[in-house]
Amino acid sequence: MTALEDRTIHYIVHGPDGAIRQSGDCALSLLPHYAGIYGEGFKAIEVPADQYRRDIDAHCYVLDGVITSKSAALDVTEYTVWADGFDTVRLALPAGTSVLHAGEIVAIEDNVFEFTTDVLGDHRFSFIAPAGFYHFEVTIHAV
Repeated sequence: MTALEDRTIHYIVHGPDGAIRQSGDCALSLLPHYAGIYGEGFKAIEVPADQYRRDIDAHCYVLDGVITSKSAALDVTEYTVWADGFDTVRLALPAGTSVLHAGEIVAIEDNVFEFTTDVLGDHRFSFIAPAGFYHFEVTIHAV
């Protein structure tokens, strides 16, 4: 490969789930070596200049080999529940979502988050969404 052919490119490395694990600039000749850093199932691809941004991993994922914009997992992120220990907020979430609770990451196995409380006040939850969605927070007002 000549120096002209070995141009500097923008690239991403993505996993089998489509999540972008790394992005940056490199010589075209080095691109095949980047995926191997992460292991089997990862791919390194060149990103056209008009699609590249420094925070591409925060806003995009890879679907069937195509760089795709992430979506919001929920349209509404604030809810109200009676603080009576019975009233429940139920949220249908994308498969693969986890919630950060008491410093631990907990997988939501049935894709439904449920919350009941007898404690008045605002309860905030941070969610880690799968690759196709933005991570998000939900506030539940217990009244």
